[in-house]
Amino acid sequence: MRIGRTLPPAASPIGWKSFFHGLIGLFHEERELDRFKRELCRYFGKRHCFLVSSGKAALTLVLQALKEQYPDRTEVIIPAYTCYSVPSAIVRAGLEIKLCDLAENSFDFNYEQLATMLESERLLAVLPTHLFGLPADVVRLKEMITDPQVKVIEDAAQAMGSEWQGKKLGTIGDVGFFSLGRGKAFSTVEGGIIVTDDDLLAVTLQKQFEEIENYGYADILKLIMYSVALNMLLRPNLFWIPKAIPFLKLGETIFDLHFPMKKLSAFQAGLAKDWVPRLREFRNIRQKNIRQWIKFISKSQMPFFQNDAKDLPELIRLPILLSNLEKRNCFLAENERQGLGAAIAYPNIISEITEFSASFSGQEYSEAKTIAQRLITLPVHVFVNRDDILNSTRLT
Repeated sequence: MRIGRTLPPAASPIGWKSFFHGLIGLFHEERELDRFKRELCRYFGKRHCFLVSSGKAALTLVLQALKEQYPDRTEVIIPAYTCYSVPSAIVRAGLEIKLCDLAENSFDFNYEQLATMLESERLLAVLPTHLFGLPADVVRLKEMITDPQVKVIEDAAQAMGSEWQGKKLGTIGDVGFFSLGRGKAFSTVEGGIIVTDDDLLAVTLQKQFEEIENYGYADILKLIMYSVALNMLLRPNLFWIPKAIPFLKLGETIFDLHFPMKKLSAFQAGLAKDWVPRLREFRNIRQKNIRQWIKFISKSQMPFFQNDAKDLPELIRLPILLSNLEKRNCFLAENERQGLGAAIAYPNIISEITEFSASFSGQEYSEAKTIAQRLITLPVHVFVNRDDILNSTRLT
């Protein structure tokens, strides 16, 4: 167990000023929630916005609404390597997961394979994912879809505020969602956002939204306590404490169907006071740190970047590929010993999650498997300094 300065893999600190805005928000519930919704609609240029308790709650709500609109359609296509929250939301919504392999050295779809999958008459939606903020080609996907009943749900859970080629990620598909969880681009402890211009979908979403419950008093108290803990313990000098507590399971990826579905609270809306300049500040710091990393890391380890370093994606973690699984594990062990914040993303591809392994027996997703075995992510958040980057790069 390490005792001493330890970097979290990702971090979006809340700050004490925002914490007090959250407390004030409890006394102005309707005003704070309306303010946050108006700001989000204006920022993303969308007519409709819904605020819920997590990114996976947001995705579940969207899928339930689409299922109600198109009851004969049950299939949802996702990348074979993605966050476990995505398949958990699909199952929670009572729908069927269809996996598409990744393109080589990419988190985006293998579009040749995807083209054949789009022919299914039972297809309801496709989920392009901006993993770590790395943009998926949503424009290309929309051009491929000819059936107006097949919807593009843009997974921008890890890309709030990011732009690519002049467009905000999360606003290109038929509907987009974001996460406000710990370690995302911006955090209110937990939370989820849905944005869309689809008026018919918004009507169904509103009906689904009204059926979920509010945070109770005990839930609010837990959020308050958690925000205090995050303000203190996310800092590198103290992060080793929660990391050393086994039952917190920090860094573990768990497939869970029993997540809460709630409306965002006024406390969380209050935490988001002045969120736009804070989001911009975090993004600028991450971009600066990414450029520092790129100076020291071999180009062969960063196949995800096809562009000049002056035009980098706005990432919440920097993904790189090591040459093989053994080298990855050795690097992570030494990095962990020094508390430098490197981590894997997800332990395996979706088809090898225990709950799904029988359903996808005999199906191979070779590129997704390669990514799962070789990928590490490097921290780029506000607590990272130049010495951290230099010490980590000496290990690669």
